[in-house]
Amino acid sequence: MAVGDDVAARIEQKIKEAIDRLVADLRSSLEDVRKAVDQQMGAAVQSVQADAKAFSVRGEIAPILDELVAAAEAAQATPFPEAPPAAPAIDTSAILRRSVRAIERGKSQVEILNALLDEALNYGSRVALLILKGENFSGWKGAGFTAHGGNDEIIKRFSAPSGKVAELDRLRTVERTVVWDGGSFARAAGVSDPVSGLVVPMVIKDKVAAAVYIDSVNETRKLDQAAIELLVFTTGLLIDTLAIRKRIPSPTLSPDEAPAEAGDIFEAVAEPEPEIEVSPHRTIGDATVAVTPEMIRAATGMAPPPPAPAPVPHPVPPPVAAPEPAPRPVPPPALAPPPIARPHEERPSTQYVPPPGAHRAAAPMSEEAKKHDDAKRFARLLVSEIKLYNEAKVDQGRKNHDLYERLKEDVDRSRQMYDERVPDEVRKVSNYFYDELVRILADGNQDALGL
Repeated sequence: MAVGDDVAARIEQKIKEAIDRLVADLRSSLEDVRKAVDQQMGAAVQSVQADAKAFSVRGEIAPILDELVAAAEAAQATPFPEAPPAAPAIDTSAILRRSVRAIERGKSQVEILNALLDEALNYGSRVALLILKGENFSGWKGAGFTAHGGNDEIIKRFSAPSGKVAELDRLRTVERTVVWDGGSFARAAGVSDPVSGLVVPMVIKDKVAAAVYIDSVNETRKLDQAAIELLVFTTGLLIDTLAIRKRIPSPTLSPDEAPAEAGDIFEAVAEPEPEIEVSPHRTIGDATVAVTPEMIRAATGMAPPPPAPAPVPHPVPPPVAAPEPAPRPVPPPALAPPPIARPHEERPSTQYVPPPGAHRAAAPMSEEAKKHDDAKRFARLLVSEIKLYNEAKVDQGRKNHDLYERLKEDVDRSRQMYDERVPDEVRKVSNYFYDELVRILADGNQDALGL
């Protein structure tokens, strides 16, 4: 055991000595490296300091500063040219007001819708009115297609049942304006593709009854969606209230005193006011109706004429006994409603005739005359709507003398609305609804109704 312990002690002593020598060598080497690094760092610092002292910032930027000073002195000596005058701003609100005014002047559904198409061209390239019947959109009329890669008459033959134009289906579902590139509509209508397009729903009698499609065929002309939506909304309201409106045009939409600077966006040409011919009598059917200026002003919303100047006093002649007044004629009793006219039978007019002597009184329209006037307006509106939505059937019905058979559902529904709204005392002495059927649908030929 003693020999083994002695060997182990010597081995341990040798290892310790070797480690001490290795550590001493490493320390010596590290010291040499440190000295060499210090010498190199010192030399590098001295070199950088020498270069920095030799570098002159003023010498480098002096030429640049001299050029800037020279340019400033030259600019101060030469006056700046005056800026060109700014282009006058376009009053878009005035343009839109003129468009609304042009539409509001229409006295029938057809006039209002035609004005809408004309005015919409101020905000796009091509426009079309589409009538919604069930799930099918049918073209009523187009504008601007002839001038931009198509034909306006094509729109009258346009038909889009469900699934043909996805954007029209979406409008019918969401009842909101749909904006897209307009390509699907253009391909369905057989016209050139536009750059952008949109379709706006038109609400009449609280339901979507039609839609207005409008597009732009070039990048420079952007669609004014807000203006188009406002025009379509206004058109729907005007058609809804056409039967009860009397003041056309409205005094709210005052005419412009001077045309606005609108470039080619809108042609500022004031439309002349229609002239109203005043005649003391007017023939309606076989009857002659006395028409007074007061009745015309009440029906058209015209202001009464200014009072005449006071006459110059003259000597008063001696009084003369006044003759006995003639007895006032008694109006004839109300007649029963006339029977339905048969083919080849002449039907007397059912228009209301005021009692004799009514045209002599310079008084406002009586309550009874106002009821008859409202009834005539309402009948005209109902029948005009039937014709508007069924032009093809109306044309065929006139040729074949079977208008009522072709339009029975629409006629009966409108007749019910007429009976519900018009008072009994008016319907007992007149039949304005039938008269408008003859005048508007049958074009004056009662045989064409087929009754």
